[in-house]
Amino acid sequence: MGEQRDPGERDSRGRASTEEHSRSSADTDPIDGSREGTTSCQSPPPGVLERIDDPVYALDAAYRLTYANDAARELFGLEAVATEGGDRVGECDRSSTDRFVDSPFDAAHERALERGRSETVEEFYEPTSSWLEAIVYPSTTGVTVHVRDVSERVGPERTLERQRERLAALDHVHTVVREINTAIVDGSSREELERVTCRTLADSPSYEFAFVAEASATRDTILNRVEAGVEGYVDAIPLSASEDEPAGRGPAGRAIRTQTVQVSTDVCSDPEFEPWHDDAREHGYRSAAAIPIVYDGSLYGILGVTSARVNAFTNEERDVLAQLGETLGHAIAALERRRVLLGESVLEIELVIDDATAVFDGPAMEGQSVLFDRVVRLSDAEFLEYGTTDRETYPSVEELVDCVPHWKDVTALDESGGRVTFELQISSPPMFSVVDAHDGYVDAAALHDGDYTTTLHLPPGTDVRTVLEEIREVYPSVQTLARRQRSFGRASIGRLSERLMEKLTPRQQTALETAYAAGYFEWPRTSSGEDVAETLDVTSATFHEHLRAAQRKLLESVLDETDELEA
Repeated sequence: MGEQRDPGERDSRGRASTEEHSRSSADTDPIDGSREGTTSCQSPPPGVLERIDDPVYALDAAYRLTYANDAARELFGLEAVATEGGDRVGECDRSSTDRFVDSPFDAAHERALERGRSETVEEFYEPTSSWLEAIVYPSTTGVTVHVRDVSERVGPERTLERQRERLAALDHVHTVVREINTAIVDGSSREELERVTCRTLADSPSYEFAFVAEASATRDTILNRVEAGVEGYVDAIPLSASEDEPAGRGPAGRAIRTQTVQVSTDVCSDPEFEPWHDDAREHGYRSAAAIPIVYDGSLYGILGVTSARVNAFTNEERDVLAQLGETLGHAIAALERRRVLLGESVLEIELVIDDATAVFDGPAMEGQSVLFDRVVRLSDAEFLEYGTTDRETYPSVEELVDCVPHWKDVTALDESGGRVTFELQISSPPMFSVVDAHDGYVDAAALHDGDYTTTLHLPPGTDVRTVLEEIREVYPSVQTLARRQRSFGRASIGRLSERLMEKLTPRQQTALETAYAAGYFEWPRTSSGEDVAETLDVTSATFHEHLRAAQRKLLESVLDETDELEA
């Protein structure tokens, strides 16, 4: 009696001490028993969890379903997987790469796994019109979730109220999307798009206030851009994008780091929201969401939204808000790109990749040259590049198509006068993607003796070092030949181009640029209307309809508005 025992010593019955048992349990998945560093996927003995009336399921670290008992399969509409012995139990199947998306507890799964401690969350589940409470237990290999129906405790009145709140919130978000689309059509600036978004959200009864903020150049601090429904909030509260700081572990910091929607469904009980508990009580909100404003991997900022509702921003509402962030990001990217294309000043960078053809095990091309004259964007990942070369060099271009992964096909458009004009189809080109992500464009490019040279135009103030680092991740041998600020003395032409781009639809602009680059306007033509239509994957009638509309708008801009442009 009174004897002190070493924490790691076993008692007379061979049992580990409480401390050791607790430590061991914390490193073990409640379902599969796997420890860190293993990839085993073991279910409990058949029937053990089947006898539990409540739904129980488990996910791996990639949020793929590894186990579900009968109750969970019935609740979420899952099919049982047969084991080798033929027993219908919740055996795991790791062949699927899909996340388990049928549960309303996605955010809780992520929080529990990220924070390394259990999460208890309550959500309204639309398919069964019921309130579900889930306890999410994390481990090093995934999460195990125990679900209970708490509708009786919540009561039918709250269920009906929750349904009305959910539908109203979804309707309000869709209203914001419509307002943004209207602003885009009206040619609004980025600042106006952000103001419209925040104002419309703040005016909605479903939300308290909204703001748009962005990470600083160092990505450690978060800077305010626009607020609505509140004044001076972002500047007054601690915010950071750093995971090492408490102010960076809330929804805003996590959204910046992950580029995914982050929510706190009950800010007053969320320990990660502790730095803002006083602000939440002062401003009267109980839930908060941070929506990344992204396009093609580029983060333009975050949209912060608050609600007086506990358990706001459930799965469906969160998905619509995510689409809102993508819509806003796409619109901002288009505005930034147009600003660069029509700007009177750009940052011009000349680069060279020595022995570029050798990178792809292509032909040496000594004494040969290829000029790339124009690039036409078909979609976010598909481009057409038009170029010229000597007749003797063109077979090397065809050979390169088989060597360069993102070169898909090449077609000779004109082979007169010893020169070949060609059309090159490109899919997801690495350098184009990097430059495009920074709102720039490739102005010119060429191959000389196997070396690839290119001239990039970027917005003034672009962090060139970051651009070069991203390009070097793909092409380590790239070198900078020159860097200069270039100004264009063509204000009237710029205004004409801007006016034309405002008038043309994206399809009309693509049809006009492709027809021009493909030699449709040459005499004799190097490409027919049918050829261009086939390239654009549209009918000939559709191509000519877009082209005639674009030509008419071009002539109107030149003939009817010249005096106004020159004023």
